[in-house]
Amino acid sequence: MAKGGRAKKKMALPPGGPLQGKRLGDVRGSLLPDAVASEDRVCWRFSHVDHDGRWGFDRMDTVTLCEVLTKLAACESMTLNELRTTRRFFTEYRDLSRLCKDAVVRLDELGFGDATEIQRLEFTGKQRLYGFLVANVFHVLWWDPEHEVYPSKLKHT
Repeated sequence: MAKGGRAKKKMALPPGGPLQGKRLGDVRGSLLPDAVASEDRVCWRFSHVDHDGRWGFDRMDTVTLCEVLTKLAACESMTLNELRTTRRFFTEYRDLSRLCKDAVVRLDELGFGDATEIQRLEFTGKQRLYGFLVANVFHVLWWDPEHEVYPSKLKHT
């Protein structure tokens, strides 16, 4: 018995385990700072990461992965408009004919052959992270450490 003579109620667990199928309240208000504006803030999805292709995350070393995740976490405080104004870091490509041939083939193999644009985040040196932006959600697809997916034509070379 609990203090005051009342018996403690046992919490009934839903079938399948303690959290399966159980809504844990309003996550927006309790976990996200400034949650009122969170719909406008950039966020990440990793369900489309290409693990088996040439630009899979399995080719990334642990140190680089930590650096990428740290930078992505820092971007979560930005709205989509703020991200778009960081032109050097964020770029939208609407001419997919300039993707390297392997990237075009791989997009088709992954079921994205009908894509009309792709976005990328630039990290240090040649490193790029590619994905698809849907509203404020960046769906991560490829890690390109050698700047091969969308090669640039350098001036005066």
